[in-house]
Amino acid sequence: MVGVFAWEVFDRSRGPRPDVSRPVLGLALLAGAVAFMALLTAAYRTNARALLRPALITTEICIAATLLFLDTLVYGSAHSQALPTIWPVAVIFTVALAAGGRAAVTTGLGLGLVRYAGWLLYPTDDPSPVGTSSSWNMSRVASAVLFAVAGWVAGYLLDQQERSDRAISAFRAREEVARTLHDGVLQTAAVIQRRSDDQALVDLARTQEHELREFLFGARTSDQGIAAALRAAARRAEQRYGISVQVVCAPDLPPGDDRAIEMIGGAVGEALTNAAKHGDAGRVTIYAEPGDDDLVFVSIKDNGAGFDVGTATMGEGIKRSIHGRVTEAGGRAEVDARPGRGVEVRLWVPIAGGHNERRGPTQEGTNVS
Repeated sequence: MVGVFAWEVFDRSRGPRPDVSRPVLGLALLAGAVAFMALLTAAYRTNARALLRPALITTEICIAATLLFLDTLVYGSAHSQALPTIWPVAVIFTVALAAGGRAAVTTGLGLGLVRYAGWLLYPTDDPSPVGTSSSWNMSRVASAVLFAVAGWVAGYLLDQQERSDRAISAFRAREEVARTLHDGVLQTAAVIQRRSDDQALVDLARTQEHELREFLFGARTSDQGIAAALRAAARRAEQRYGISVQVVCAPDLPPGDDRAIEMIGGAVGEALTNAAKHGDAGRVTIYAEPGDDDLVFVSIKDNGAGFDVGTATMGEGIKRSIHGRVTEAGGRAEVDARPGRGVEVRLWVPIAGGHNERRGPTQEGTNVS
């Protein structure tokens, strides 16, 4: 602010007369502003929140209003650059931080009107009388509008920042609770399901585990679309077959389109059915993450009896419900299994429209059962 004004005072290249009619008054006003800035700096270093005290904010507004009101008196002519330059915008942001967007808009509009009033009140050295120059009149009105817009923008940005801070705090708190409960309550519920002979107790433990997992992990951004379909398939399998299904989704897992969601949900449901009915599995883990070329990778791994993929024949469930679904959409499916070591079904499913070029094993070369 001081640098701009000093340049305009001592620059004589644009005419024989000084560009500022009352430079001493202008420098005195700026000196007061600089002194107040020194006070704010000292207050900030000792207690940053002191800058939001009503007395300091009111003083800052008064300084900005004084500089704008005496702007025309100092320059003595119509000009584009206001005496305080960026100072009023800083004041508006301070008000937005302390009192919100509405107060910032009101402050910005008021400062703009103060500058307009000073331009109307004090005479200028222009040949044309004040009020007859429509361009400068429009300029002063525009200043009031821009100051008000600055207040609205400041309030909006600070409101978004506050919401982001709350969301981050809630996410961190949820993560901390999730870690604590996962190492305690969830593990205990899993042990009860595996070791108890009381079916009612097993069902209760499974229900509580499911509800707790939904509370801890169901609100994440990735728990939409594909993630929600995987969790729904896991719930159905737990209710129908009494197995334990854990769903793990990468944080950047995309929601997916309706076709991909339906396809993945159906294929995963069939894989869970096979694990429970044919593999005698007690626990299944589903993992999903984004892959290359608009593909989503899904793994369904169980702890069942397994089988020899070299000698097994393709069952109708895998052939139609899993392999058929995925390959028709341009994806691929494969099965990795060994006797006594469970089964893992791997899916690569396109999430964009159209058929992606298929990579990896073809239908004839894929071991499925």
